[in-house]
Amino acid sequence: MDQLLFNLLRRVRPRVGWPQFVLGLAAVLCAATAATGSKLGLPSEPFFWGAALGFGLGLRLGRPPAAARRPAIVALRVALAGALLIAAGALLIIAAADTLPPIGLVSQDLGALAPWLRAALRRTAGWADRPELRSWRYLATTLPRFWANLIAAPSAGEPGARLIVLAGGLAGTWASALALGAALARGRNLFAWGLPTLATIGLIAILGGSAGYELIFGLALLLLLTIVVGARQRERGWERRGADFSTELIADVLVWGAGVVALVLVLAMLLPTSVSNPLADLLWRDIEVPSGIAVLQRNIQRPQTKQTTVDVGLSTLPVLELGLSLEQPPPGQVILRIRLAEPLPPAPAPRYWRARVLNLYNGRYWTTNARISQFDSIEIPDPLPSGLIVQEIEDLRRDRTLVVGLADVFGLDTDARAERLADGALVALTAPSANGPARYRVLSRPQELAPPPRPDGAPPDLSMYLGLPRGYSQRVRDLTRVVAGDQPRAYDQALAIEAYLRELPYAYQVQPLPAAGDAVEQFLFDMRAGYCTYYASAMAVMARSLGIPARVAVGYATGNYDQASRAYLVREADAHAWPELYIDGRWLPFEPTPIRTLPARGATEEIPTPVSAPAPAEQPSASGPLIWAGVLAAVALLVLLGIWRARLRPRTLVSEILQRLERGGRRAGVPWPPSATIREYGALLRPHAGGESDSLAEVVDLAGQARYSGRELRGDQEGRLRTLAERVLARLARRR
Repeated sequence: MDQLLFNLLRRVRPRVGWPQFVLGLAAVLCAATAATGSKLGLPSEPFFWGAALGFGLGLRLGRPPAAARRPAIVALRVALAGALLIAAGALLIIAAADTLPPIGLVSQDLGALAPWLRAALRRTAGWADRPELRSWRYLATTLPRFWANLIAAPSAGEPGARLIVLAGGLAGTWASALALGAALARGRNLFAWGLPTLATIGLIAILGGSAGYELIFGLALLLLLTIVVGARQRERGWERRGADFSTELIADVLVWGAGVVALVLVLAMLLPTSVSNPLADLLWRDIEVPSGIAVLQRNIQRPQTKQTTVDVGLSTLPVLELGLSLEQPPPGQVILRIRLAEPLPPAPAPRYWRARVLNLYNGRYWTTNARISQFDSIEIPDPLPSGLIVQEIEDLRRDRTLVVGLADVFGLDTDARAERLADGALVALTAPSANGPARYRVLSRPQELAPPPRPDGAPPDLSMYLGLPRGYSQRVRDLTRVVAGDQPRAYDQALAIEAYLRELPYAYQVQPLPAAGDAVEQFLFDMRAGYCTYYASAMAVMARSLGIPARVAVGYATGNYDQASRAYLVREADAHAWPELYIDGRWLPFEPTPIRTLPARGATEEIPTPVSAPAPAEQPSASGPLIWAGVLAAVALLVLLGIWRARLRPRTLVSEILQRLERGGRRAGVPWPPSATIREYGALLRPHAGGESDSLAEVVDLAGQARYSGRELRGDQEGRLRTLAERVLARLARRR
């Protein structure tokens, strides 16, 4: 085994030697480290890949040619290589500036292009029949704006300063890594060829407002690299001349060189990090510096941490964090029985049992600024006015704080507390005590039957449903415009956004929320899969970017209708979040989550005449410093509890096994259906397990026990689960 490892290392050993390769790569990667600590929020991934790939290509292109070639061929190859390298650097910059289309949009375009290509090859389709590629429209929107922003960056404040450092730093990282790699491969003077790398690190570290230690470490690594390469070159020169020398001389040079580098590091850390320049102060004293340049100057003189503020809603209910699933185990448990006089008729909009509505989004979670008031009980009328629906709710949930019902709720046969927004919209009904009633009746009117606003009345104030975080992501806005296309009506734009999101796959495992950034942007461009809260939030945010008022609702899907009891059976797996958009004077629900079915929007059933049922009058709520302090304390406590609970949910062995089992089954031709349970998927895999079918059955039993019972497996059970899973995965791999 040791001999095999030695042979492998010898085969992959760089031509310049491992010490030189590691020192050179570490030196160019200091640019990525400087970007990580920048106060301008620079992305570190493009700098990392630009440095690593540039250094590797420089080593490859810097090797001398094996044989002499004609000058014309050499000049042509040099010109072609230079053009490709410049194009690669430009692609790296525009990718880092968030101007490339998301993978989800590209995959959908490829899926639409494949049938046309097959038809074109059979000569049954022409150029005029080709599908529209929305990726090109996205690039046609983002690239001109990127160039315009780059030209205007010196006068664009902090965003302009960020763009200056991003573009200049990436171009310098790519070019300096290529130069250093080529110089190392050719045996040139590395300290001279390493100066562009130092200049790039200095540009990112100083103008970006980082600590500046990256520049010191980059200088130290280049000094060490120069010493090592110089010592090796002298050794090879002595060998060529046949001179007798001691290998201890090289060791002494390296030791003394390392000592000098360490002394330089210590002195650099002891010196002040900024020095005043009297000549520049005298020259620019009476000249107003553009805002982008002023931001860079502040980073040079006094790096400051930007303080961000987040508006916190006044609701006492917990926030809706995108990184958490709404579904609670076990998913098959019935939690609601909702009886109606007859099943819900088909409708052009999906139907849900709504629990609450949220209107404020801060990039990580949704909340609301609703006010709490009393919601008095009413007597359900008999007979009912046209268009109203009565639901008899049997609530079997452990936590019955929230009252559920078909939106919009007009009345309740028990007292409750109402949470209303400033426009009077009812966003939640809560029980007056810690645990609400187990049975109650709700009177509702379907949302699509709401009368439109009077044409002679004042337009409603919908500003609270249009807000986005300050400086919201431009690429989310660009993607929305490309997806919505040239649809003239808001309803058609909403349908286009819904269709695009339904093409993204659903996932039961998601990435953690970004420490700095937007969860919807992460979902659309990085994850491209997630919970229902991601889909609902994405559609609401994309609609708001088009000027369509939107909010997110939380509750349950309708579940299954039981003919015997004339009731809808709602289970834990039906917990759901969806967007509601204000279009043509009505709040309409949409369904962007792909695992939920869409309504028959082509139905033309007769719609009853809208009725006007007066909402209960809002009574003034108590106020005072103590009540407000209690509300804010409750919100802070709930947020801290949510964060604490989320951190206590690390990735378990069962989650890892199920994820590997899903990948193995997909490679064997058995993908996991979206609605299938663990046991149902195990039954699908059994024909492919062969002699390991018993092992598969035991894996399914252990995983189901750990997932749905709420109890962790013992140590021996975990070992058994891991062993059996490896057998099953090995068997599935052989069946491919």
